[in-house]
Amino acid sequence: MKLRVKILDMDAHRYISVLNEKTASKMGEGPDGRLLISKNDKSVVTIINTTNTFIEEDEVGVFKDVAEILGVRNGEEVEVFPEEPPISVEYIRKKIMGETLSAEEIKAIIMDVVNGYLFPAEASAFVTACQINGLSEEEVRDLTVAIAESGNRVFLEGEVVDKHSIGGIPGNRITFFYVPIMASLGYLVPKTSSRAITSPSGTADTMEVFARVDLTAEEIEEIVKSVGGVIAWGGGANIAAADDKLIQIRRPLRLDPLGLVLASIMAKKYAVSSKYMVLDIPVGPEAKVKSFSQAKEWEEHFKKLGDMLGIKVIGFISSGVKPIGRGVGPVLEAIDILQTYERNGSKDLLEKGIEITGRMLAFLKKVPIVKARKLALDTFKSGEAEKKLRSIIEAQGGDPDIKWEDLTPGKYRESVSSPKDGRVAYISPSKISLLSRMLGAPVDKGAGIWIERGVGSVVSRGDTIITLYSNSQRKLKAALEMVEGVVKIE
Repeated sequence: MKLRVKILDMDAHRYISVLNEKTASKMGEGPDGRLLISKNDKSVVTIINTTNTFIEEDEVGVFKDVAEILGVRNGEEVEVFPEEPPISVEYIRKKIMGETLSAEEIKAIIMDVVNGYLFPAEASAFVTACQINGLSEEEVRDLTVAIAESGNRVFLEGEVVDKHSIGGIPGNRITFFYVPIMASLGYLVPKTSSRAITSPSGTADTMEVFARVDLTAEEIEEIVKSVGGVIAWGGGANIAAADDKLIQIRRPLRLDPLGLVLASIMAKKYAVSSKYMVLDIPVGPEAKVKSFSQAKEWEEHFKKLGDMLGIKVIGFISSGVKPIGRGVGPVLEAIDILQTYERNGSKDLLEKGIEITGRMLAFLKKVPIVKARKLALDTFKSGEAEKKLRSIIEAQGGDPDIKWEDLTPGKYRESVSSPKDGRVAYISPSKISLLSRMLGAPVDKGAGIWIERGVGSVVSRGDTIITLYSNSQRKLKAALEMVEGVVKIE
């Protein structure tokens, strides 16, 4: 059947077509059926919506994203055909029934998720089946490869090293020490990071204060080959494209099937040719991982999957009982990083950065951890790491001469003072994160919290403990009403 295109001026973020109810009836289709639309050598499968008002019988309504794929304009004719559900629906049904899927079946599901051929309910059913029935080690490997191959790849040769943190601890910006130190020592570090999902700032959000992070896969590859390292947003490069779509499916019900979490992380490493990865697992009552035994389980799962993919995983179980560093929020974290390079920043941020880097160097160079840590610290103290960081910033389009004084946090600020003499016994990581998001981070890059006195500091009554920043007086006021319990003074 031939129909005239009517372009609907909006993006649906999934492929949708709109038919007149009479047209749909003639085709034997109804809402939520599938329609294949073709123009010349281009085609796209869409989900049918119906109406009896704004689409005529000889028309098919398409959203802007579908029109762009087909390369059509208003009034042009296209061929339309009813389309049967993809075979991946049968594979999803198999997983629901507890059966094990082959690599080909998993790949078919992932590609149909990426191409929008699955209804939201069908894709959600796959995630739910993984949550309930779990995934075998082979299924996790095949899922990882399928996700990695669903988007762009970065191909590098040599000693390609990476890192990942399970997360959950605000201010944990050790990437800005690990990447420059390792790159200074001749290793390749294609660090692709996420933007914040539930935190006040992701690594990509903080790096964006310094330079572009929405690089293409080609740009990432070129920069790594020229300066040794990159700190980019993986989503901007369309690396492991299926991952973002799977995260969107998981998020509303907060489903985190272990196999999907493993595949999500490792697919990004596999996609950029990583051969070695240090895995930071913070442990604490408010961290994502609550106990040492749970951390060891996570470490073993990552190591097994890494071995299957040809990626050596070096585990590092760290303390997650307090925020790391002083700045929380994109600009404040960037200030903290530059101050630390100038030797007047956060001691704990540098210490953890050196420790993580030392773990990787100890493995690669087959030397004791003490010697590896010294090499990392000497590289930092020599100024080579800072030069490398500034080279990376310049390669990504930023100002290599940027100083921390050039960065401006939110214009509205309020300080929270100690109510008595004593010692800072506790700063809640989860409440610091919550307050920072209330203040507007990470969308408002200047919003966040500066920790003036860290855990263990001796304070007098009236001393400032934390300072809140925002570009919204309303948000600042709301956050101030929630500060109780964030800091404990003994």
